[in-house]
Amino acid sequence: MHDRIEEIQKRYGPDDLVTFFIRQAKPELVAAVERTEERLRAAGVDYTAK
Repeated sequence: MHDRIEEIQKRYGPDDLVTFFIRQAKPELVAAVERTEERLRAAGVDYTAK
């Protein structure tokens, strides 16, 4: 997740609107991924993030 966000920021550059909003959304995006991974584990789904 962090690598993907970093890649987006590099692609668009530090002053782009996309980068601004990705920075703003990062805490919620990370939390959503963590919640989803926890639910997968709780359901017994064998999932490994790539």
